Amino acid sequence: METSATPTTSSTGTATAVATPAVFSQPIACADIVPRSRLDTFSQHGLVLLGGPGGKYGDKYTADQTPERQAGGITCIWGDGATDASSLTVSVAPLSAGTRAVIVASLIQQGLNEQTQGGLVTYGLFGDETSAPAILNVLRQDSWISVIGTRGGETNYNQAVDLSNDVALTVYSAK
Repeated sequence: METSATPTTSSTGTATAVATPAVFSQPIACADIVPRSRLDTFSQHGLVLLGGPGGKYGDKYTADQTPERQAGGITCIWGDGATDASSLTVSVAPLSAGTRAVIVASLIQQGLNEQTQGGLVTYGLFGDETSAPAILNVLRQDSWISVIGTRGGETNYNQAVDLSNDVALTVYSAK
């Protein structure tokens, strides 16, 4: 039986891993990437699904495929269609021993900070609230979840951690 790290949210905004039997299921639609409550929150904040499967512009929202899409995953972009000032990009991709080294090398080359927390390895940056986004990549044995928020800073980074935890809870199910 395979054991995957299923995260819980701690009071410090860090992902924590609890070993539970779980199965990763690659979502094929953006509506399957986050829980319904999260989609409702996005809507309340004026964020609509612009890019990705089921989005207003589908996979044509970005000129090039994201690294997560190149790895066999999906990328979903929620934002305010009238401005680029506030958007969230959430991606989920399968991860294997064969693809892990290339992905890790790319994340390190981007200058992202590496942390190991329990059974999770994360690569990210806090960014700042004016010009640098909050970036979080969470690598598990069999999945890669990334969240990029247009606005950075510690609070927004912690929100990215919470969102990545929600995504993990959605894409992993008990055996």
